[in-house]
Amino acid sequence: MTEVAAGLSVLRASLRRRSQNPYEIVRIAILEELGVGSSRVVDGHVNVNLTLEAQGREVVAIGTLQAAWVGECRRCLSSMSGDLDLAVREVFAEDKNGGANRGSRDSSQEVDRYLLGAESLDLEPMVRDAVLLALPLTPLCSSDCSGPAPERFPAGKLADIGSIGEAPVGDPRWAALDALRELPQDSGNG
Repeated sequence: MTEVAAGLSVLRASLRRRSQNPYEIVRIAILEELGVGSSRVVDGHVNVNLTLEAQGREVVAIGTLQAAWVGECRRCLSSMSGDLDLAVREVFAEDKNGGANRGSRDSSQEVDRYLLGAESLDLEPMVRDAVLLALPLTPLCSSDCSGPAPERFPAGKLADIGSIGEAPVGDPRWAALDALRELPQDSGNG
């Protein structure tokens, strides 16, 4: 079953009827505002390929999420793109406390789970969380990217910036800590 869907909702009755057989979901989800920093998912399209298994009062979602992303290099601001291919395994369960007493003793023993609705299972929060956490926050086009104006705004290690044979100048606010490096090391037998 392949369909373009804005929502990712499955009726719980469908899952109960197929409790012995897994429920397959293959969809292209279109999720709005799916980005972090300068990186964003192209047109909000996420390919969802999940298997839902009802296990007692819980539902386990196992599968993959795929999306193409675009962004800007953090140094030179050139356009970048890439693909996400994520393996997911998440548990959906009913809220035992009815949403109250989140700081109770029982909640410290619970594992992170997504809430299972009374009528349906909404996969959108799980898909959104997984994709947002996988997007690069500050992408870099290459490890040796020199930036937009390397002479004016040098990028790299501090030792690479100075002239050859010249010791890098440290921040004077840290000078007191430099004195600690010069102290003799005690053997610790005292």
